[in-house]
Amino acid sequence: MTQKQPALEELAKQAEEAMADLARTFPAMATSSLQEIKLALAEAMGTFDRERTDIIKNKLYPKVHDLKGQGATFGYPLITDVGAHLCKFLVSKKSYNSADLQQIKQEVQAIETILWKKLKGDGGAKGAAILDMLRKK
Repeated sequence: MTQKQPALEELAKQAEEAMADLARTFPAMATSSLQEIKLALAEAMGTFDRERTDIIKNKLYPKVHDLKGQGATFGYPLITDVGAHLCKFLVSKKSYNSADLQQIKQEVQAIETILWKKLKGDGGAKGAAILDMLRKK
């Protein structure tokens, strides 16, 4: 006796349900990643030169990059926008001074605000203000 293959429609429904489940859990997962980003940033702020750069490139950047990739997929395109801006900034530098660290901190706080206020989609007026802040950087 052979098992019946699920219909394509059933597979599509299962995939859609799985994505919906992931979207529901995204804020908690993203908050966990954000805590790791904040810890890496705090560690970087307590060091100098090469060690600071290593922490940012090897600990902070990968987590920001992951969030950037997941944001829009799960209904938070503002996280993708801020993450993309921050990733571009991080890779543009060979080292990071205190002003750079402050910019990183502001953009991490923007991601935190998006999650805390659950700014899905374009985020309305708050989302526009965040994007305006990025344009000025």
